[in-house]
Amino acid sequence: MFKQKSIAAIAALSFFSFLISNLILAPSASALSMPVNGNDLAQMYALNAKSYVVMDVNTGQMLVDKSSNTAMTPASLTKLLTIMVLLDTKPKLTKTVAISSADQIMGACGKGGGCIKAKPGVRFTVDGLIRAALMPSANNAAAALAHSTGLTNAQFAARMNAKAKSLGATHSYFVEPTGMSKSNVVTASDYAKIIASFYTNPYLRGIAQTSSFYLRSSNNAAYNQTIKNSDKLLNSNNVQMLGAKTGYLTYYNFASVLNYSGHKLAIVVLGEPHLYTAFNDTESLADIAAQTKDLFALR
Repeated sequence: MFKQKSIAAIAALSFFSFLISNLILAPSASALSMPVNGNDLAQMYALNAKSYVVMDVNTGQMLVDKSSNTAMTPASLTKLLTIMVLLDTKPKLTKTVAISSADQIMGACGKGGGCIKAKPGVRFTVDGLIRAALMPSANNAAAALAHSTGLTNAQFAARMNAKAKSLGATHSYFVEPTGMSKSNVVTASDYAKIIASFYTNPYLRGIAQTSSFYLRSSNNAAYNQTIKNSDKLLNSNNVQMLGAKTGYLTYYNFASVLNYSGHKLAIVVLGEPHLYTAFNDTESLADIAAQTKDLFALR
């Protein structure tokens, strides 16, 4: 945990344990009438997200949600669609791509946008740029990957939207590949489908579970650099992370696929005040979803 859970959340856990004990040991009519809906249970936690959803990856069932069909700005969550579209073009991972001036501008490099250290003409492999786009969420890496396909920005965005719809994400829309535009929109329920599909790929899961990577330039050693994963739950003792993506523009977002208490869950939290609250809310929602499923199994 990045900050201690609130007293209300701890009280909620104790209260729910009491409910479980009563259901098992004394299944009275009043106990069985207690709320077991995940959304009811979530009200007992001090969650910060404006919108969230927990989806059972194996069944597609939405277990817990709040405003999950409300359009929100995805920020760098956009990059998963970018990489999906890129991989659909079957690129060679060892191919080298030169960072361009357009990539630097699109990524707002030097102007507050998150970027790997680069300048026009510096080359990296496709594999290295995928890692840079996923792990530290480098905007210039995502832009370079999109441009490496030979598609125009409009053509690439059209493929992003087609890909999203093919995954059942019908209320989301993208205009560019980095996530820097506020015109990109997603819903939490849509994004749960996107990230669940994204991390079925073992190559991408392997990247997501890597804490750091030494990124080498193929033509300028001055731009060799260590990149780090922004997923601070990667080493959590509470959940087993399978893949995740952070995002920030005017608020923080976090989306993940994880194992918790025997359940494989896709969890998306949007509109968080801080990144640490996004991590805390993710762990809390995993606990809520698992308790809800376990309680349903008892009935």
